[in-house]
Amino acid sequence: MNDDPSDYRKEYVPPWGVIAICFALGLVFLGMGNADRVFWHLTSVGDPVPGRVVETRSHRVSPRDTYLTFTPRVEFTDPGGVQREMNVETGSSHYNFRKGDRVTVLWRAEDQSIAIELPFKRHFGLSILLWTFTLIGAGLVLLSFWFIFGRWRGRRRQD
Repeated sequence: MNDDPSDYRKEYVPPWGVIAICFALGLVFLGMGNADRVFWHLTSVGDPVPGRVVETRSHRVSPRDTYLTFTPRVEFTDPGGVQREMNVETGSSHYNFRKGDRVTVLWRAEDQSIAIELPFKRHFGLSILLWTFTLIGAGLVLLSFWFIFGRWRGRRRQD
C-alpha cells in the first residue's frame, strides 16, 4: 500500500473565476474599510503653515437650522512670507477651537483660500466596522494569492 499523502486527500484547485472574485471582493472591502482615510488625504490639500485662531464666529446657515455653524478666523504667515488673517470659508458644527489655539493652516495660493487641518479621528463603532471591512478585504486578497500559489504548485507537480 502506498503511503503517499496525495492518496488520502484530493487537492482542490479553484478555477480562475473564483480567484478573480476573491481578489475583486477583497479590493472592494479594502476600499470600503479605508475610504474615509483616502477621502481625508485627498481633501487635505494645501501648504501646511502654523497659525493661530484669533476669533471664532458662530451663525445659523438658514433661519430654521437648530444648530450653529462655526467659522474660525486665523492669522498665519504664508509660505511667501506674507502675514495674513482670514476666515475659513466652510464652517462646521464640529469645530472646537478657542481664541489663541495653535492650528495648522492649509494655505492654497492658487485660489487664496485656507482650511484648518483637523486631526483624523474615527468614532469607536465606526472604527470597528471599518477595521472589520479592512480585515475581510485583506483576508480575501491573501486567499486569492493562496489559490494562485496552489494552482502553480499543482501545475509543478503534474510536470
